[in-house]
Order: sequence, then C-alpha cells, then structure tokens
Amino acid sequence: MKNSVLLINPPLSLEERYGKEMAKFGAVTEPLGLAYIAGMLEKQKIHVAILDAQAEKLSIMQVIDYMRTTNEYTIVGITLLTPMHGVVKRLCDSIKQSFPQILIVLGGPHCTALKEQVLKEIGSADVVCIGEGEITMTAIAGTVNKNDLQDIEGICYREIDTIVTNKQRPFINDLDSIPPPARHLLPMQKYHLTASRVSGGSYCPTIIVARGCPFSCTYCSRIFGKSLRLHSISRILSEIQDLISNYRINQLNIEADTLTANKKFLSDLCHGLIESGISKKIKWTCESRVDTVDEQSLRLMKEAGCWQISYGVETGSQRLLDKINKGTTLAQIEEVFRLTKECGITIRGFFMLGLPDETKEESYATIEFAKKLDPLWAQFTLTTPYPGTKMFADLSEKGQIRNYNWDNYNTWSGWQGKTDIPFIPEGRSIEDLKYLQKLAMRKFYLRPIVAYRFAKTIHSLQDINKYLNGLKILIKSYKK
Repeated sequence: MKNSVLLINPPLSLEERYGKEMAKFGAVTEPLGLAYIAGMLEKQKIHVAILDAQAEKLSIMQVIDYMRTTNEYTIVGITLLTPMHGVVKRLCDSIKQSFPQILIVLGGPHCTALKEQVLKEIGSADVVCIGEGEITMTAIAGTVNKNDLQDIEGICYREIDTIVTNKQRPFINDLDSIPPPARHLLPMQKYHLTASRVSGGSYCPTIIVARGCPFSCTYCSRIFGKSLRLHSISRILSEIQDLISNYRINQLNIEADTLTANKKFLSDLCHGLIESGISKKIKWTCESRVDTVDEQSLRLMKEAGCWQISYGVETGSQRLLDKINKGTTLAQIEEVFRLTKECGITIRGFFMLGLPDETKEESYATIEFAKKLDPLWAQFTLTTPYPGTKMFADLSEKGQIRNYNWDNYNTWSGWQGKTDIPFIPEGRSIEDLKYLQKLAMRKFYLRPIVAYRFAKTIHSLQDINKYLNGLKILIKSYKK
C-alpha cells in the first residue's frame, strides 16, 4: 500500500504567540517549509495534503476530527518551532492515541538543534527530520515499514527502546531542483504579514529566493548552513509571475536570510524584475544587513520595486554589537539608514533588549538609538537564546539558562503576561525587561514626528485602522 502524507502546521494562535494586545499586529504566514515538502512529494506522485491549523484556527480536537473524516493518512509531518513545543507534544499524543499506526514525523529548527532530545520529550513522535526536509520526507514516504528507516539520511528515529541518529544529509546545492511550494494546498486567502510589512490592505505573500547565511551572529541558528545557496533568477521570476497570475498580488515579501549578501545576485534579480516588467506590477519588501548595501544597490532596488527594507540593528551599544558577532558599527548603521531613506525606501528596524551582559543603561541606549535612527517602524523584542545558536550553547555552558520550558521561548514575553522567560542578564529582573519592552514601543511611537509621518502614509481604511489599533495598544500599556 502506498503511503499518504498529511503535513500539519500546529494550532498556535496569534494571542499565544504575541500576547492579547499585539496579536492584532501579528502575522499568519504561509508555512512554506511544508509547502516545499508537499511540492516534492507531489512530484514523486505521493498523495499529500496540508492542514494549516494556525490559519484555519483549529483546535487539536478539530485536527483529530479532520483526520477521522478523511481516514487516509499513513504518515503525518508536523512543524516544530521552539515555542510550539507544548502544543506539538499534545497534538502528537492525541494523534498517536487516535491513530496508533500512523508514523509521526517532526521537523523544523528545534528538531535540527535537539534531535534526540525531541524524541525523548515527545514520546509519541516516531521520527525527527534534521535540516532540509524535502528529500528526507520523500524518502520516508517511500518506505514500506519502519525497518526501511535505517537507510534514510538526515533523520533521528525511535527503534524499540533506543533512539538512532542516521548519517547527516548534505544540503541541496541546486535549489531549482526543488519544485515550487505547493501553494494550491494552502488557504492562501487566510494569510497576512505583520501589519508593518504591508502597504494598504492587499494580500502580500512570501517567496523564498535563497538558503543559508554566511554571517556569524550568536543569536541565529543558521539551520540551512553557512553557504549562501540561490535560486536562479529565471526560477524566481517564474514563481513571482505565477503569484501575480494566480493570486493577483501587487506586493510581495522576498525572503532570504540576507537578500543583499551577494551583490551580483541582487543586481541580476533587480534587473530581471525591471526587464520583465514585474517591477511595474508589484512592490516588494525584504530583510538586509547594513554592511551588505551601498547607494548604488539601494537605488537599483528602489527602481526594481523595493519599497521597504528590514534591518537588524539589534543594539545601540557597540560593545554588545561586538559581543554578538554582528560585524557592524553604530556609525555604519546610521549612514545606511540615511542612504536608504534618501533613496526613497522605508525602513523597519529590529532591536533586541536584554542581550547577555547588557546593562540597564545599554537597554536605554538602544531605545534612544532607535529614536535617533528613526525608521518608519521599530520592533523591540526580548533576547531569547534559541537552541542551535551559539548564544544558547554559551549560556547553557555557563548555567545561565533559567529554564528549559520551551513554551517560554518567545521574544514577545513582555506583551504576553508570562511569568517566566528563559534568560535574564545578571543583575536584571523579569519585571524590568517586560517593562522596558513596552516602554521602548511607547518612547519610539508616541512622538509627534511619528504621528506626522504615519498621517502622510495613509492610503486606505486599513492603514487608518492599523495606526489607531497601535495607538490604543500603546496607551493601554501605561496601565500594565
């Protein structure tokens, strides 16, 4: 009998992820990792479906009811990000109780970092997929029984009372060999990016153009390796054109760890967007680093349709920038912010509070630096040492990780009302950090210049609602 695969994005609500207030600004994005796997399975003629319990707002019992109704799956694959650990465990337990014969496969960054530990902690899971999942999941789906698992690279699995880790699977060098993500299996109309990443109210999907990151920031896990692997320009343009044709999009999120890391690729992509006429049909946003752009590349990006860049600033302390291996300087950040604005591209700035060894004075310096840089949007998160990062390894070795309750590993703890977080710098407190996260937002956004600037960028009723909701949240935060 051929296997039939159900891929599940587990049920974790916006409120659980961002807190009750900030949920209004949270994102529900396409689970492209699952969609890529589904595309590969379909290419191999393996029956596959995706159940996005987040987007569909399903409970665990509703997922089980769906599986009972269909009653056709022999393998279930589930995404596991660190803060999803608790809900994934409950989901696996429910699936195994209701369908004991189903093979449960887990994948995602948390699994890659803690493969054997995941199987010990989630006893109802059978297999953990390590690293990229497309070829590995296809191999699993091609098995007849559990005895076949011993020959599959890139997995960790349960064999009676022992846990076996197989040989590591090499990264996929030719990204174009992976079929486009199977978006036709997703409820595309139910997705939306964070409010700060869209212009107006139209749908903005994501396209992934590269894997891997050559930089060495201590807070990043780099599960796709250090080498930058790129889709071909023709493949990228074709996928964008399909999104335009099938979903009538006029904006897009172009995703890569650092889109601008390879200047030739960036130039070729921008020229491709311009010469194909796509730049006249869509505008796009991306993430970048200040040490990978210059005025020439920024002007070309603007011409190609880029309207917004998200820069990881992280901190207003040069000492801390050096400590986290960011490889940038405060002066460099200021200059690139100036150039980006001059080229007509808006900016989202990412800032971290509570970095290892950070003093309260440095936290306030970060808030003041954000105000000085003055991006259109600023995001202040609490430092969370995720498994697989150098930061996590270093803090664990020093005994500075306060708990391993993975549900607490969330960068929005200040807004969630949680009573615990995994790491607090020496001499600081939970109350201090949570207060600072809200204070940072108030100090940045409740300035006359911000109100004036937002008023100039209103193009729709959705924009008005977005800004009013944000104002209400900030005013309400004074009381908490």
